[in-house]
Amino acid sequence: MITPQIKNIFRNMLVLNTILFSQAAFAATEVKYKVLKCHDGDTCQVLSSDNMKLKIRLIGIDAPEVTNRKNKVNQPYGLESKDFINNLIKGKSVTLKNYATDPFGRSLSEIFLEKLNVNLKMVDSGMAEVYKGKMDKNFDVTPYLEAEKKSEKRKNRYMVFA
Repeated sequence: MITPQIKNIFRNMLVLNTILFSQAAFAATEVKYKVLKCHDGDTCQVLSSDNMKLKIRLIGIDAPEVTNRKNKVNQPYGLESKDFINNLIKGKSVTLKNYATDPFGRSLSEIFLEKLNVNLKMVDSGMAEVYKGKMDKNFDVTPYLEAEKKSEKRKNRYMVFA
């Protein structure tokens, strides 16, 4: 029996494959997405031109969690990080650079608002830190590490991670 979770995973995989193929096949044409909302500082939901909703996990960064469950506490500065990214991109048209899909079916992507790399902006502003886990082999973490160092030197680290 195919559960709704399995259906959702297959749907997300199909969507991501469609995105990756369309970006490779039509590299000269940028695919635009409308940002519906960001759940926290590193997870957003976008809408494609054909009205498909996609969950995006911003690759290379880690922002504090914001919970939507009762009796759970947000991580420190989670709401500030969420508000920062929503004020930056919610309702706007963005492009994506996709790398892979995570185990939850989210696209691991860099988000661009015109020429601004939103992932990098989150680190540079102190709203997120560089992700410490395994990275996709095609992802260059170097600019993120540099932005994090510069942010710390400017004492721009808005949040504190445990």
